[in-house]
Amino acid sequence: MRKAVLILGLIFMVIILLQSFLVGMGGELFEDYSLARGGAAGRLVGLMYGIAAAFVLSKPFATFIIFILAALLAFALAIPTGYHDLIIWGITSIILGVLSFFGWREVEDVSVSLRKKRKRRTSLQTNMNSDRDSVEN
Repeated sequence: MRKAVLILGLIFMVIILLQSFLVGMGGELFEDYSLARGGAAGRLVGLMYGIAAAFVLSKPFATFIIFILAALLAFALAIPTGYHDLIIWGITSIILGVLSFFGWREVEDVSVSLRKKRKRRTSLQTNMNSDRDSVEN
């Protein structure tokens, strides 16, 4: 799950950055400064995608938070700036955030089961040592 979020996050980051760059240049070229600001906001959302993708394997919960913040930023700036594709990127950000949340839960479940196995193993070793001590006496 986390590898899928990593790959999709990087692919979407490249697409968002390219599209935002072109939107910003078009806004500047045609003197539509609201659209140019939308392009800058899109580049910020794209960078947030990249940061989230960088942390997805080691810190999936941080990735969840970054994707949700990117979605909030995209939704907040999509309509006022005229760069309406940010709504699509906000929705994909929520989807990737939910997937990274499940990846975090997966990591937590694995770590809990490993702790239980270690605890069981140490209790068995303790029992074996106490049995050995009682036989020697």
